[in-house]
Amino acid sequence: MSDNSDDVIKMDESRQCVVKYRVEQEIAIKLNDIPVNSTQVKTDYTITHSENEPLLYSVHVDDYISKISPDSHQPLLDVVKEIDRLKSNVAVWIHPSTGKPVSIMNHQHIITEWQEYKKEFLKKNEFIRAEEVKQHVINFISAFDEQICSHEQLVSNLDAQIFFTTFFDHFLVRTQNFESDVLMDFNSQLFTNVVTPLTVTQKIVQESPDSVVVRKTGKPTGFIDVDEIERQYNQKYKPSLDYHFSTYFAEYNSQVEFNTVGKYLEYADIRMRERVESNVELDISCRIRRKV
Repeated sequence: MSDNSDDVIKMDESRQCVVKYRVEQEIAIKLNDIPVNSTQVKTDYTITHSENEPLLYSVHVDDYISKISPDSHQPLLDVVKEIDRLKSNVAVWIHPSTGKPVSIMNHQHIITEWQEYKKEFLKKNEFIRAEEVKQHVINFISAFDEQICSHEQLVSNLDAQIFFTTFFDHFLVRTQNFESDVLMDFNSQLFTNVVTPLTVTQKIVQESPDSVVVRKTGKPTGFIDVDEIERQYNQKYKPSLDYHFSTYFAEYNSQVEFNTVGKYLEYADIRMRERVESNVELDISCRIRRKV
């Protein structure tokens, strides 16, 4: 295999499998039960895989549309969208037991593209004269440096994305044990750098010789950093809400169909929620559909 100028690893086309997906995701935030922010993200992906290299998968973002309300945040979201696209065009080597990405084969190419993007971004904003604003712009774009240049962080970032963590699963490498409990990290979007461990219970609800439909339910287990969550709550939300911190909770629910013969995802309906009871709530709904 070798690098491609389009940042995709070339594979043996004689035994190549290509699947396309449409992913529609909506994120809504409520304060005191009042909607204050909503984001819609629509993405098309192409995944290429060769039977001659069963652990190598190439992912390409074909289309990426994002909208946010209030729309005053749209310019910022547009920048994040372009960076997400850059980070998601990957060729990954997966673990032979878990199906999760363990290595990004085109990492250096992604770094090169990132450096070019950052250079152009700063050039477009070099007209800014106010020192405080200029420094804010530099700090904003530089915050992505470690996320992209660190191989470990880039792999971790992929697993934090709903599409990647849903597609890259154990069904890619084995066709049994669909009802075993698994551990999952819930990456908070309300609180910075807060990760809540969930135990996900899996139950087969329908199956055939070619496919299996699994319902997954995730509840918190183990350590939850309540002190850090409360500290951030008091800084970010309490000044406008007034109400004291109550109880934090996170949950994950999904129904997923896997094709066990072709070893690919057919569809997934996913719901993720986190909340500080009665005060702040984030709701994520995501639909993944195979196009081809």
